[in-house]
Amino acid sequence: MDLIFSIHIDVLFLIIIIASMVTMFSTELMATVPMLTKYKNPTVRESLLKYVVPVWEVVGTFIVLWLVDMETVIPSLMPAISYTLFPLFAVFIFFLLMRNTIIIYAEFIWHDNKYFDERKLYYIYSISTFIMGLMALSILAAITSGYGFYSYGYGKYSTVPYLNSYANYSVFYSHIQVIGFILGALIISAGIGRVFYRISNIENKVDRFLPLILVAIGLAIFMPSYYYLSLKDYMVNSDYIIVPIILALLIPVLYAFKKTTYLASYKPFVIILMMISITFIELREYPYVFGYSNNIAYIPSIITDGPMQHLDLIIDIIGGTWLILMMIYYAFVSNHRISKLIPPEMNKNTADKKTGKTN
Repeated sequence: MDLIFSIHIDVLFLIIIIASMVTMFSTELMATVPMLTKYKNPTVRESLLKYVVPVWEVVGTFIVLWLVDMETVIPSLMPAISYTLFPLFAVFIFFLLMRNTIIIYAEFIWHDNKYFDERKLYYIYSISTFIMGLMALSILAAITSGYGFYSYGYGKYSTVPYLNSYANYSVFYSHIQVIGFILGALIISAGIGRVFYRISNIENKVDRFLPLILVAIGLAIFMPSYYYLSLKDYMVNSDYIIVPIILALLIPVLYAFKKTTYLASYKPFVIILMMISITFIELREYPYVFGYSNNIAYIPSIITDGPMQHLDLIIDIIGGTWLILMMIYYAFVSNHRISKLIPPEMNKNTADKKTGKTN
């Protein structure tokens, strides 16, 4: 059964926007562990901060775009999500505000303060962002599976009020697939992060293969968990699961070989592959959400219809495409502020040939 070719264009753009939002936030999440463990290393610190400091505002923009798009494309689903997932969203927003505040203090206010130095502030930023990541993954797992969630009120003929929606989080977190989904995603993030921020030393044979080992372990945990969470009784779009597996492995495989190391860690390249991977992960689940709950949502039946749908399509195509292009351009600028695509020694050799100098 394959419903992808009949997908509504509004929903397709919503999926792409969600993939872009998750990608941008993931690039921040990938920086948390290195920032906590390697902040004193000046090379690692520079690589992390030159990307993270400007990008935190971009992530907020994608979150706003996602909320607006969800409200216009599938408005009947939003109240049910809000009522059941409010605790997770509340924790996410609390630490989002903390993260924003801390990074502003670290960069613009509390420099060289004996009580709140930059290092301590970035530790708090890392912990806040990591907790945001746990909440975001929990929200995604909840919307995918519906374990312990009793969501009412959506659909054209529903007579059950939204206030009857509720969640049992002890049931939700008791499922091993939910834990596997969260843990696997974090391990994959750690592996890709070592490539994205060029933390693994390519001169060290063990260290340069560490990203590949982490990604392989993460996939071995994440993919079976996600496959089961999104399965329900429907074998929908099953073949699409192979695409994110191949692309996720491609990045650390390329990084492990010196000739392709810089390509693998080239930020626009990584971001584009991540966006494609997450898009196909989402397409694996379409057209159902809350799959194991008592009230499965069939997306095509709850899409809004009316004048706002056409306006939203324009916003999606123009605004969403522009934001994604700017995201890729930001990755390009950020990459070249840190290191060129061509290794420095190759640049030097090229310059020597032009000037006639010899080593």
